[in-house]
Amino acid sequence: MAMKRDWANLDSLALNVILEKLIEPTDHIWFGSVCKNWHSIANLNHQYNHQFRGNILPMLMIPIENTSPEKRSLYSVLANRVYPFELTMLYKQRCCGSSYGWLATIDEEEVITWVNPFKDVAPIILPWINIYNRYKNYPEFNVHKVTLSADPISSPNDYVVAAIYTTCGSLAFMKAGQKFWTYIDETHHRGFIDVTFYKGLVYAVNRRKTIVSFDLCYSSDPKGNDMKTPNVLLQGGNHETYSPLTYLVKSLEGELWMVRRFLTIDEQGNKGTHSLHVFKFEFDDKGEKLLGLTKLDSLGNNILFVGDNDPVSVSASYFSKYLQKDSIYYSDNYFDDEPVRYPQGPFDLGIYNVKDGRFGIHCPYKAYFKGKAPPIWVVPPFQWS
Repeated sequence: MAMKRDWANLDSLALNVILEKLIEPTDHIWFGSVCKNWHSIANLNHQYNHQFRGNILPMLMIPIENTSPEKRSLYSVLANRVYPFELTMLYKQRCCGSSYGWLATIDEEEVITWVNPFKDVAPIILPWINIYNRYKNYPEFNVHKVTLSADPISSPNDYVVAAIYTTCGSLAFMKAGQKFWTYIDETHHRGFIDVTFYKGLVYAVNRRKTIVSFDLCYSSDPKGNDMKTPNVLLQGGNHETYSPLTYLVKSLEGELWMVRRFLTIDEQGNKGTHSLHVFKFEFDDKGEKLLGLTKLDSLGNNILFVGDNDPVSVSASYFSKYLQKDSIYYSDNYFDDEPVRYPQGPFDLGIYNVKDGRFGIHCPYKAYFKGKAPPIWVVPPFQWS
């Protein structure tokens, strides 16, 4: 007669060996839900495993086959598998931002809402933003990007929201609790395609590589007549190569980088990434004046994840067994002509190595992706208790 194993009371050494082979935080959570003994071992492991807690990899939120567009699941690059989660979105449209585990959506009334599908928290509905020069038939593209300065859960009164909106690439921001937006004067400042928060300032870049910054001084005029003028740090121009997709990302070393993504379009009208270039911001000793940009031929210990999300940098050394060094993992995202091709996509998912220019695949394209909102990188909040 076969001996019955007492899985619930395996010794701690065996359980820790199992934990070390689990590469996704989700697997650790499932491990701890088996029984009280496994939960206590996992809890103790995470108290001392600071490297694991500090190295959470983004997951790709993808459509679910044979479901309505509101349903999403999570794909793990590390495990090369889809996890059986069903994330329900508020609206059918694309996500126009992913920050701190929160997802930004915009409804048919052009109201931006932050939702957190990983936490039992109420959605955050933002004040109406003055959208004009809009896509009438595709309201989900009237907001290009929305980002947060901090997690609204841990900083409910101190976070700031920045948004790029309209077909002109206008820019606005607002502090938590405000009932109206502060708008950037777009007379000479528009065409923005990415925005981020860095060392107490807001930085934004447009298609021609013009870079601006401004501090968080808010308007007191609820009608938005009191426009704010940013500081121009680097002036682009017609001589600059046009890049429809550009990302501002903070490196693991605390530097500010810019990723420019160049596209090609085939005879069928499908766009694809041709190359990505990475530049480092060079500041003066006080960190106040931008001296220029230096093109990087290596990412050092950084691996980047870019798309409609906040760009994320993770440790190449920590994930050396699973990820490609000097690589950028990209997902399909907003493009100027997107409403024209939106029913076809998404198509543009892949890996680009900045050192040798080679391409790779991180998530195989599925036929059922067609006609649904593009996948987006998310960082599920991992908390063990």
